[in-house]
Amino acid sequence: IDQVPMTMFPTGDQWHTIPEDSRFHACLPGDRYQGESTYCWFKGNYAVPAQYAGQTLYIRPRIEGYEAMLWVDGKPFGTFCSKIVVTGHGNHYCDMLKQDVQEDQLIAIALEYYAGHYVKGCMPFEENGATSFDFEYSGVDICLLNAEVADFFFDLKTLNQLASSLDHDSFRRADVVNTLMEVHKLLFYSYDAVDAEAFYHALQQASPLLKVILKATNSASAPFAGLIGHSHMDTAWLWQRDETIKKCARTYSNQMNLMERYPEYTFIQSSAYHTEMVRKHYPALFEDIKQKVKEGRYEPNGAVWVECDCNLTSGESLIRQFLWGQRYTQEHFNFTSNVFWLPDTFGYSAAIPQIMKGCGVDYFLTTKLGWNDTTRFPYETFYWKGLDGTQVLTHFNKTHIWPDAENLIDFVVNGRRHQDAIREKTVTNMRLLSYGFGDGGGGPQFEMIEMARRVKDLEGVPRSAHVTVSEFMQKLEQTVVNPSTHTGELYLQLHRGTLTNQHTIKRNNRKAEYLLRDLEYITVKEAIQADRIVSDEGIRPLMETLLVNQFHDTLPGTSIPKAHDQCISEMTELMEIADKLLRERIATRPVENLLSVVNTLSFERRDTVYLPMVDDWMVAGEQEQQVFEDLQGNRRLAVAGLTIPAFSSVALRLQKGIPVVPVGESSFIYTGDSLETPFAQVAFDEQGFLSSFVDKRNGRELRGAGHPLNTFLMAEDVPEAWDSWDIDADIELKLAPSAKLLSRKVVADGPVELRIRSEYRISPRSTIRQDMIFYAASPEVRFETIMDWQDDHRLLKTAFATSIHTDYANQEVQFGYLRRPTTRNNDEQKAMFEVLNHKYSDLSETRYGIALLNDCKYGVSVKGGEMSLTLHKGGLRPDFRGDKGIHECTYSFYPHNEGFGAASVIHPAYELNCPPLIVAGEYDSASLARVDAANIIIETIKPCEDAERAFILRLYEAEGTYTRTQLSLSCSPKALQLTNMLEEVIETLGGTDVTELVFRPFEIKTVKVSY
Repeated sequence: IDQVPMTMFPTGDQWHTIPEDSRFHACLPGDRYQGESTYCWFKGNYAVPAQYAGQTLYIRPRIEGYEAMLWVDGKPFGTFCSKIVVTGHGNHYCDMLKQDVQEDQLIAIALEYYAGHYVKGCMPFEENGATSFDFEYSGVDICLLNAEVADFFFDLKTLNQLASSLDHDSFRRADVVNTLMEVHKLLFYSYDAVDAEAFYHALQQASPLLKVILKATNSASAPFAGLIGHSHMDTAWLWQRDETIKKCARTYSNQMNLMERYPEYTFIQSSAYHTEMVRKHYPALFEDIKQKVKEGRYEPNGAVWVECDCNLTSGESLIRQFLWGQRYTQEHFNFTSNVFWLPDTFGYSAAIPQIMKGCGVDYFLTTKLGWNDTTRFPYETFYWKGLDGTQVLTHFNKTHIWPDAENLIDFVVNGRRHQDAIREKTVTNMRLLSYGFGDGGGGPQFEMIEMARRVKDLEGVPRSAHVTVSEFMQKLEQTVVNPSTHTGELYLQLHRGTLTNQHTIKRNNRKAEYLLRDLEYITVKEAIQADRIVSDEGIRPLMETLLVNQFHDTLPGTSIPKAHDQCISEMTELMEIADKLLRERIATRPVENLLSVVNTLSFERRDTVYLPMVDDWMVAGEQEQQVFEDLQGNRRLAVAGLTIPAFSSVALRLQKGIPVVPVGESSFIYTGDSLETPFAQVAFDEQGFLSSFVDKRNGRELRGAGHPLNTFLMAEDVPEAWDSWDIDADIELKLAPSAKLLSRKVVADGPVELRIRSEYRISPRSTIRQDMIFYAASPEVRFETIMDWQDDHRLLKTAFATSIHTDYANQEVQFGYLRRPTTRNNDEQKAMFEVLNHKYSDLSETRYGIALLNDCKYGVSVKGGEMSLTLHKGGLRPDFRGDKGIHECTYSFYPHNEGFGAASVIHPAYELNCPPLIVAGEYDSASLARVDAANIIIETIKPCEDAERAFILRLYEAEGTYTRTQLSLSCSPKALQLTNMLEEVIETLGGTDVTELVFRPFEIKTVKVSY
C-alpha cells in the first residue's frame, strides 16, 4: 500500500458528503499534517499473496493521529485510534481486513484520518496544552494474527484477574494461584533474550495448565451478567454535529467488522437520529446494519430520536422524542423499542414512566445515578413510579467497562474496587454490562470479546452471555423477587448548573416549543376551516431541529463553542421560519382598522394584552389601556379587561384621534419609597427592592425573614469539577446581595399598570435593566429583565423570602408538578439545594400561596419560605467564552388568595409563557376545542403523523386529582378515538361533538379526532 499513488478525496455519495468547513488532503508516506478539523486520506490496493490464501488478514496503520475510519472495497469497515483522547474513543489500533482471502484477491483500502480540534477542557481552569492536533503517516501493516500467542495472552490475563479479584480465603483462588506458579516456572518473560523456538515451546507447555483451570464451570445458582457491546455517542459535545456523522460511521462500521469475526457478539445502538445520519451519508453501511438487525445481533433499541435532556424538555417534546424514535425503527427495521436507554442524561423527570408506557416502552436503563455527589441511590433493580402512578421496571447497568473476570466479579458480586455491585441480592442476581469505549464513539475492541469468551461460564465469575437488552430486561422482569419501588423523579445529585448554563440556548428552547405549539394548532384549525386534509405542511423539519438540539449536552449548554453556535443559529432560524409560517397560515378576513387577539390556550384568559403601538392608533370603546415604551424602546399599548375564550379570539377596533395617554385615571398611588395598588401596599428599600408587600385582601405581610423580595444575590461559582455542569452546595455560603442601584424612575402609570424602571450594577462588569410592573387587575408583580452579563465564574439569583409556611413547594415538571421538601432534614434533602422547575414554583398553605413564574428559567432553590430563581451561570469549560452578552428573561411574583390550583398558579404560568397572537383583520372566533374542568389542560393540537382528515389532541390533568370533564369540539367530528402516544388507536370514544373524559391524577390522554 505504501507504493500505490495517492488520489484526492473523492466527492459524492459514494463516499461521504464533505462538510464545507473541512480541509482534505491526499497524504504520502512521511508527510506530516497539522491544523484544526483537517481530514487526510490514504488510498491504495492490496493484492493478496499466495501464502495468505484461506487466512484472515488484519490491518494496522502506522499513523500517529486522532481518529480514523477504515474503508474496504468502498464501504466503511472499521475504526482506528492510536491513543486514548478526550473523546473517550479508545485504542482501536488493529482491524480485521478480510476473512478467508483468495490468492491474488485485490482489496481496495482507504483510511480517513481526522486531525481533531482544540478543546480547552471541562474542569475549571483546565488548559489542555496542545493548540492543534497533527499526525504523521509512515505506512500500513498487513498482519496475520498469531493465534497461539493471542490465545495464551487472554487465558493468562483471565487467570491473573481471578487471582486479584477472588476472595483471598477462596479455595478457587488458591487453585488459580497454584496454576500461575507452575506457569511461572515455564515461561520466558524476556522473549527477546531467547530464540523463538524456546519461547514458543514454553508457551506450548504452559498453555494446557491454563486450559485446565479455565474448564471449571459454575453451579446453577451462580449470578448472571448479560453482556452487550455499546458505544455511547454524544450527538454534540467536544465536537460539532458534522463530526458526529463520521464518528457514527467509524463506530457502527466497527461493529460490522466485529460481528464478522465473532458470531456471538451483540451490540446496542440507541439513537434513531444517529442511524438516520448513517442512512443519509453512508447507505452501504446502513444496509449492512439492516441485515444485522434482522439477525437479532444489532439492536436499535433506545426508543428516542436523540438521547435527550429529560429535565428541560417540555412534556410534548419528550413525547415527540419517543414518537420519532419509535416510528423510525418501525419503518426501517420493523422494530419497536421496549427500552428507554439513557445512560448519560442529568436527571430523570417523574413524568417519564407514563410517557414511556404511552409509547410502548416497558423498561428504563441508566448509569447516571451512580454519579451522585451526596448520597448513594439504594437500588440497582427496582420499579420506578411516576407522577400518575405508572410503574416501569428500571435497571442500573454499567457502561465503559471490559467484559472480563475483574469487572464481572466487581460489578455483580462484591464491589471491591468500585463499590457498585448488586446490593439487593434478594431481588435479583442479574446485571447488564454494556461494554466498549464511548462518548466519542469507538465501541468495543476485539480484545474485549476475547475476554468475554473466557468468562462465559467460569467458576468464581458470574455466568455471562451476549444478549440483547430487550431479552435481558424481559428475563429480569420474570425473575425479580420483591423489588423495591421508587416514587417521583430520579434526581441526580450532580450537574445542577445544567439547568441554567447558556441562557440563550435555554430561552430559545422554551420559546421554540411554544411557537411550534401555536403553529401546529393554527395549521390544524386552518385545515379544518378549509375542509382539507391536515398535513405536516413544513413543520417536520422545524420539529427535527428542535428535537436534535435537545440532546443532553446541547440543551444543557455543556459543549464546545462551535456546537453552541450551531445550536443558537439553527434555533434562531427555526423561530424565524415558524413565525413566518404562522403569520402566513392565519387566515383572517381583511377589515380595516381591526385587530384580532387569538387565545391559543385551552382556558379563558383575562390577563393584560400587549399590542404594538403603530401611528398612535388605540382601541376604540371603553377598554382600559395605556401607552408605554418597553426596555427595548418599542412603543406598546397595554389593554386590560379583555376576556378571550379558550382557543378563540376577540376583535379590537382601532381608532385614531384618541389621546395617546392613559385612558382613565391611575390605579396607583406612588410616593417613591411606597406604592399602593388595588391589591397591595408596598414599600421599597434603598435599592428599589420590595421591603414590604402587604396583600390588601387579607392584610397579610408577604415578605418573610430574609432579604427584601427580588434581591439579587451573586456568588463566585467555581465548582470542584465539571465547570459548566455543576453548582456545588458550598455556593450557598457565598451568595450575598450584589446589586447597586444606578437609576430608578416610573415610566408608565395609568389605569392598567405602573412600571418602575431600574438599572443596577451587579458586579464591576455586569449590569441589569429591569421593569417592575404592577397591575390594576391582578396581584402579579412582573419583572421584565435585560442582563448585560460580562462575568466569569459567577452565579446570579433573585431571591423572594416569603412569609408562607409550608413543608413543600409545588414545582412544575412535564405534565404536572412535584412536591419537593422546603426543609433540609437529611442528606438527601440537603442535596436538593438546586432543582428543576418549568413555568412555576409555588409555596402554598391550604388557603393562600405565592407562585414564582418564569418564561425561560429552569434552575431554582427553595429553603423554608424563600424561593430563589437562578438567572445566570458563568461557566467557562468547555465553552471558554462563558455566557457573556445581552440576555432577556421575565419572571413574576404572583400572590394568590386561595390554595394551589389551576386557576391560581397553573393558568397564570401558561399565560406568561404563551401570549395571545395579534393579527390584523378578523379571525374566526369559533373555539375548536373546550373542556369544562379548569385543571384539564389541552396541551397540544397537532396534525396526525400521517396526513389524513384527522388531528390529535393531547390533554392532561394538571392539579393531581381525579376529574371528569366534558370535551366539546366545534368541527363536527365523525369519530373520536383514544390512542396511545404513538397515535395507535386503543378504543373508540362515545359521542362526537361532546364526549366525557375521565382522568386519574396527572393522566395524559391522546385523542384522535376524525372530521
